[in-house]
Amino acid sequence: MLSIIISSYQQHYFDALEESIARSAGIPYEIIRIENPGKMGICEAYNKGAAAAQFENLLFLHEDTEFVTQNWGNHLLRNLSETKTGIVGLAGSTYVPNVPFAWWDHFEDTRINIIQYRGEKAVKEYQLKEPAACIVIDGVFLACRKEVWEKYPFNTQLTGFHGYDIDFSTRVASEYLNLVLSDITLKHFSEGNPDREWFNAITEYRPLFRAPARQKTNKKKELFYYLKFAQKCTQFSIRNRKRLLITYNNPKFIGYKACTKNLFKIIFS
Repeated sequence: MLSIIISSYQQHYFDALEESIARSAGIPYEIIRIENPGKMGICEAYNKGAAAAQFENLLFLHEDTEFVTQNWGNHLLRNLSETKTGIVGLAGSTYVPNVPFAWWDHFEDTRINIIQYRGEKAVKEYQLKEPAACIVIDGVFLACRKEVWEKYPFNTQLTGFHGYDIDFSTRVASEYLNLVLSDITLKHFSEGNPDREWFNAITEYRPLFRAPARQKTNKKKELFYYLKFAQKCTQFSIRNRKRLLITYNNPKFIGYKACTKNLFKIIFS
C-alpha cells in the first residue's frame, strides 16, 4: 500500500496524473494533494503530506507526469521492502562533488529511466537495462518507506523549490542505498528551468549536506564539476563569483596543480 504525496498547483496536470495512477498503479493507494500555489516551500509541503500519510510506503511525485508501466506499484513496493533501500527513483547521479551542482552535470554519472517531453512532444527516451545504485535522486519521483522519511525529513531550511531532492537523497544515502529503477517508466512533461534563481538556491544550500563517507573522491570528476560551477557563476553574473570560486578551489578535491591554475585565473580575470 502506498501514500502518494503531490505538491500541486496545476489542476490540469493533477487531474491527468490522478487518472494515470488509477489506470496503472495496481495496488491500494491514497493520494495526498498539498495545494501549493507558492504558499510554502516544497519541503514543508512534502513533510505535511508525509505526516498525514496512512501507509508505510511514500511516493513524492511531481504532478506533470504520467505512468507508462502497468502495475508499477508492485515493482515499487518490492524494491522498498528491502531494509537496506533508502530512496527509489527514476533519475539520479552516482557522484556528489564538493561544489554546488546539478545532478545531470556529468552525463557519465547519470542514471535515467524517463521519457522526457517538451510540452506535448517527446524529446528523449532514457532507458536503463537494470537498476542502478545512485546517491542523488531527482525530485520528479522520490519513494521511500515512512521510517526513512522520519529519520531524514525534508529540510525546511530549504524554503523554495530547488535543491531539496539533492539534499534529501544525499542525507539518506549516508545510511541507506538509493536506487534508480529500470522497471518503471514515467513520462515527464517539463524539463525544468535551471535559471539564476535555481543557481542561487543550490549555491546557498550546498553547505547543508555532504557526500556519503563511502564515496571515494575522484579528482578528475571534481575538476570537471568545478569548471562547470565556474561557468555557471559567469553565466548568471554572480556578484560574489570570485569568493565562491576561491572557497571551492580546494586541492583536497581537485589537486594542487589545478588549484594553483584556477587561482591565477580567478585573481587575474
